[in-house]
Amino acid sequence: MKNKSSKKKPFFASFLEKQLKDPQTVTGGGPDITIPERDVVTKPTLDMAQTMKYPSDGDDDVPTV
Repeated sequence: MKNKSSKKKPFFASFLEKQLKDPQTVTGGGPDITIPERDVVTKPTLDMAQTMKYPSDGDDDVPTV
């Protein structure tokens, strides 16, 4: 049986605390920005291509009577 008084810290909690000790080393994001003049709205006809669920061969089709 484990000792209930032991307070071992979870791995990710200690990992995140180690990152916060030196916040200058934590980086994120990129230099990319959205330019409103070049931003476009997609059309539904161009967004129709999508991944079908396996096996995507129509076996779920209900036969019509």
